[in-house]
Amino acid sequence: MNKNTVSPFTPLHLAFAKGDGHARTVVEDGKILGILLMRDVLGHASAGRDIRKMAVEDAMIKDVISMEESHNNLQMAKLFTQHKMKSFIIRDTHGNFLRHKNPSEIIQSLPQSLLGYFQKLQTMMCHHPRHIDMQANMVDACDQWLLNRISCLVVCEHEKVVGMLSESDVMRWLLEGSPESNVADYASSPAITLSPEDTVQQAWQTMNDKQVMKLVITDDKDAPLGLITVTDMIVALCQSLLDTFSCYQCPDDVDMLLEWHKGGMIMAVSEKVLQCFGMQTDEIVGLHWQNGCSDKHQKALLQLKYGEEQDILWDLGGAALPFVATRDREQPIMWWRLKLS
Repeated sequence: MNKNTVSPFTPLHLAFAKGDGHARTVVEDGKILGILLMRDVLGHASAGRDIRKMAVEDAMIKDVISMEESHNNLQMAKLFTQHKMKSFIIRDTHGNFLRHKNPSEIIQSLPQSLLGYFQKLQTMMCHHPRHIDMQANMVDACDQWLLNRISCLVVCEHEKVVGMLSESDVMRWLLEGSPESNVADYASSPAITLSPEDTVQQAWQTMNDKQVMKLVITDDKDAPLGLITVTDMIVALCQSLLDTFSCYQCPDDVDMLLEWHKGGMIMAVSEKVLQCFGMQTDEIVGLHWQNGCSDKHQKALLQLKYGEEQDILWDLGGAALPFVATRDREQPIMWWRLKLS
């Protein structure tokens, strides 16, 4: 067991007493039995049930989405886009639990040249987020979870955003015995905010710097307009990856897709995807020959014939990874597969 796993017999009120995150994998003898979400624990508490008399098995979800360590980013993107999960469970070939892949790992593993990074927050944020007054009672805040199944409340004072009340804050209040308190006693303040004109790339950088999972989108008067979560960003980036690969009918086992370009190579992007973001081809920052590719490899790749394959070490983030390069027979593109054996 680690901080993100629990037994089905763990007392429910202790499931989130240690560790971070809003989900716990339920494991017994190494086997994955289910997943427990913090919002479901809050739901039971809001409904008047005594979570101190319940076990994890009373609240867990048995239908678990997981993937093997060997699966690539394209396969992961398909699952994330379909299910919009908060975390990813990694298992071995026998179905045993290995570890959690947190949102930061997932975003960092995706190509930094994806067009999804340039998408404006106003196109993907949750509009009109639920909000509550700073001086409201915590009982009223907890009732919001029962009624709306939300992940946070934007905290306002005189219609201006001043903080945020997360699931973790409400859970801390419950574990302290639900004392008579106001939202101000548990909310995080000040709130970290961005403009609707900011991009996913700016949101991700802010989340990474501030170590938060959610940002409030405000207008020029600091009134709440929307909410963006790290899950929203992962889904947007994964969809961008899928859109790019589908334009070239790319096989599932491909890790990267590169296109011949007069300056070397760039991540392959179709005009259709470009138009969605109002961008031009020359605005795309991509991979060039000099990045991790020697003169010898450059010449060999230029001479690679359609249908032929070649092994190459490609420098990605300081690590030399073995890839197999394949020229497509009909299009001026190259598929790259990470060589696992």
